[in-house]
Amino acid sequence: MRRVYRGFRASTLLLCTLVLSRINNALKPGGILILTTPNIASLFRRLRLLLGIQPIYRYHVREYTMKEVLSLLREAGFELVKAYSSVVNDLTNVNADPNEYLRISSFNDLVRIALKKPTKLNLLKLSAYPLVKLRPNLRQLIVVVAMKARESTTQELERWG
Repeated sequence: MRRVYRGFRASTLLLCTLVLSRINNALKPGGILILTTPNIASLFRRLRLLLGIQPIYRYHVREYTMKEVLSLLREAGFELVKAYSSVVNDLTNVNADPNEYLRISSFNDLVRIALKKPTKLNLLKLSAYPLVKLRPNLRQLIVVVAMKARESTTQELERWG
């Protein structure tokens, strides 16, 4: 079994079909890709945009919706195994002391931190959490597990011959 591991943040590069096709070609049939990327359609990103703040962070090249990620993976020859929106960033990324931050595991912890340190970020996370709990597609992080189903047929085009 050939193992290919490449750690990167999908948001720091252009997650185009060509990049995914190269990953596909490096995998044996049945090989697994685990991909995480920020969800541009998350509630937190939408609220940032409503407040006039750029929703894409400084070092991110591009962020995607779940539908876009799944479409790119299919085009690159992958078959979906599992796709979901992770709760990780909804309970984390708050203003808290390091010891408190490491103990965050529930909404109650988020309430405790927001009451102790009522910053804009903490209050925003606290108010948004019940909604993202009800509508998981509004969460901040997309996680996809995909399997190589076929060889990629994507061709590189030389633009500057």
